[in-house]
Amino acid sequence: MSMTIDFSGKTVLVTGGGRGLGKDMALLFAECGARVMIAGRGVSYLEKTVSEINDLGAKGSYLACDVSKSDDVKALVTAAVEFGRGRLDVVVHAAGVQSIDDLLLTTDEEIAKVMAINVGGTANIIKHALPVLQKQKAGNMVIISSIAARDGGPANQIYCASKAAVTSLIQSASKMAAPSGVRVNGILPGIIYTDMWDDILIGRAHNGDPGDTREVSEDEKKRLWKEALEEIPLGRAQQPRDISWSTAFMASDFASEITGQCLCIDGGMTSGR
Repeated sequence: MSMTIDFSGKTVLVTGGGRGLGKDMALLFAECGARVMIAGRGVSYLEKTVSEINDLGAKGSYLACDVSKSDDVKALVTAAVEFGRGRLDVVVHAAGVQSIDDLLLTTDEEIAKVMAINVGGTANIIKHALPVLQKQKAGNMVIISSIAARDGGPANQIYCASKAAVTSLIQSASKMAAPSGVRVNGILPGIIYTDMWDDILIGRAHNGDPGDTREVSEDEKKRLWKEALEEIPLGRAQQPRDISWSTAFMASDFASEITGQCLCIDGGMTSGR
């Protein structure tokens, strides 16, 4: 039996699907034959991704959504079920924000924003999507957290805390879902050079001070990026497709006995932790 991941006839919902990791995941599920609905706040990005999904010969759709708002997420799940002709097979929650501020220097507004989107958004997805999967007595949910959730860090503290909460929600949701035959797992990416990591490098250059508006040169970013790579035992950054393939595996029948797990895709950074 060959290991070919096939989602033909399946409906997949991907939050944060307009760009970054979410976009790559959406495209991979489309390549694997799924009908893919994506959500996010940037309509132009969503439209472009749906166009690329359709170019692959798959069926794509989108809905603008702020995951921190429960009513938005409720409407999104309803639309996804309609898009799937009454069925929703896989929910991938990739929407989230980074915070580059040092905890001692950040504002109340920044803390509230990160918690509302990362933690509140995850809670909203579980609250509204899980009952659909439970009613079907089938389906998978894959939630993207971060290795920052493992043991905190000397910087990006609020982001680390938010992702620790996300990881806890993954584990709780898996216990809620299991009696219905629904699986819930997490993917914890390591270092991937996306727009978000560009912000992190700037934050490192500013020592997490949101009041530091000094422009960071490309040479300084390259130096900081090289330092970041030195933290990875395998010595190389992960690529978006590394995360996407792991997500597709977790959502496939090949992972039918895996639930409540948080898989680190990080080149060995969290080995032994």
